[in-house]
Amino acid sequence: MLTLKHYELLVVLAEELHFGHAAVRLNISQPQLTLQLQQMEEVVGAVLFDRNRRRVRLAPAGALILPEARAVLRQARRAEDIALRAGRGMMGELALGYIGAAAFNGVLTQLVRNYRACAPETVLTLRLMDLDQQIPEIAAGNLDAGIVRLPYADMPENVASRTLCEENLWIALPSDHRLATEQCVALAELSRDPFIATHLPPQTGFSAAMHAACAVAGITPNIVQRSPQFASIVSLVAAGLGVAIVPEAIRNIQMSGVVYRPLTETGVTANISLVYRADSESRPLHLLLSCLDGSDPAEGD
Repeated sequence: MLTLKHYELLVVLAEELHFGHAAVRLNISQPQLTLQLQQMEEVVGAVLFDRNRRRVRLAPAGALILPEARAVLRQARRAEDIALRAGRGMMGELALGYIGAAAFNGVLTQLVRNYRACAPETVLTLRLMDLDQQIPEIAAGNLDAGIVRLPYADMPENVASRTLCEENLWIALPSDHRLATEQCVALAELSRDPFIATHLPPQTGFSAAMHAACAVAGITPNIVQRSPQFASIVSLVAAGLGVAIVPEAIRNIQMSGVVYRPLTETGVTANISLVYRADSESRPLHLLLSCLDGSDPAEGD
């Protein structure tokens, strides 16, 4: 049976038409090359090269096999490349959840761009999901990773996290609010205003940052409306139903009837983190994590 080494020998010798030169390219001795060629000719039952002391040239059988030999080598190299890329996470599938706010501050865009540069052939599935939906799906193995805001109560033991960025807190005000013309706003000045907040409990996600800022300001927010998405929260502010503490990037949502102002003296930020199963063996996920580290995905096992 012919092997890849036989096909490689045929191709190299056909290109060199010189036993000594071909042996150097194949990194074998000239007697080894001669022996392997004889074995190949015995298998096919025909002379592949006409040779004498003065010249070497392809025999008709060798000329007939040569294109097929080149095709076999190309396919073998392609298969090896695919295997290596799959082993490094450059091929396969990755399901990534994300909260809406990650699309506004550029975190999602940058992460996906970096990952795509490393793994253009990976099938990447993006799912817009709230924090409280993503964590259980990641823990169960239905989602490879998620972009969320922490903290999260009762975080499963098999879910790990890495902080991607920290955002300052701003206030969204109706455009006719008494403080709308101020350059910045102290949260204590809003102690009697109605607030619009996320649907999450006080110790979870952005809600934790909001309540921490209110605690620093010495106020208890009077929450009159809740919504899972910042776009809808801003629309409720525009309708005059209240004010809302929002992450800085949300000011990119331009809507008539709303102004955004930075909050002063809170000392509180809201994180955006990547969460994932710590025990996952997914190579595409490992490559995603290497994009965060800035390490070379070709290194390692």
